Amino acid sequence: MKSMFSAKDLAVTQASVAALLFLSIPLFNIIGLSNHKLEAVLHGLGATITVIMSCQALHLTYPMLRGKKGAAVNLEWVLWLTSLLVLVTIALGNWLYIPYRGPDGPQQWLMYHSPEVHLIVMEYKEFVSLYPLPLGIAAAFLLRRFRHTLTAGSALSGIIALLVTLFWICLLIGFACGIGMTKLKMV
Repeated sequence: MKSMFSAKDLAVTQASVAALLFLSIPLFNIIGLSNHKLEAVLHGLGATITVIMSCQALHLTYPMLRGKKGAAVNLEWVLWLTSLLVLVTIALGNWLYIPYRGPDGPQQWLMYHSPEVHLIVMEYKEFVSLYPLPLGIAAAFLLRRFRHTLTAGSALSGIIALLVTLFWICLLIGFACGIGMTKLKMV
């Protein structure tokens, strides 16, 4: 008996539900007590979308590593778009950073209640969240410059895969630290 749903249908449904739930995380800031809800929601949505897109970029790295025709072009397109969204999210994060450092802001609260959390989590998050931009641009630039000469198992493919993997890891660490910081004290 033939199944009603194909594996592709189930995978698309599963990914859509996961993305919808994932995107709802920053929307909970709307019901919070913050005076900076707009900044928080925009930065949270930007961070969430960039993490989802970086997962797609990481997924597209494997066909490129196998030398599949057209894989480098698809990966390059996703990397440029994700890098642009990373830039926008960094700008939105800087907008949100103003009330974070303001009087009676979360920075003062954290420095008073648990300075080690601020010094380790927030300071680390600030720097690790900036790394994806040059990593993504470097990987996309290498793909643009050398995509016609990429072969399966080449050293350049490995370097691009390493850059994309670091890109993804840095975005994930920044995202996790950002969610953790909002759970401690919202802006």
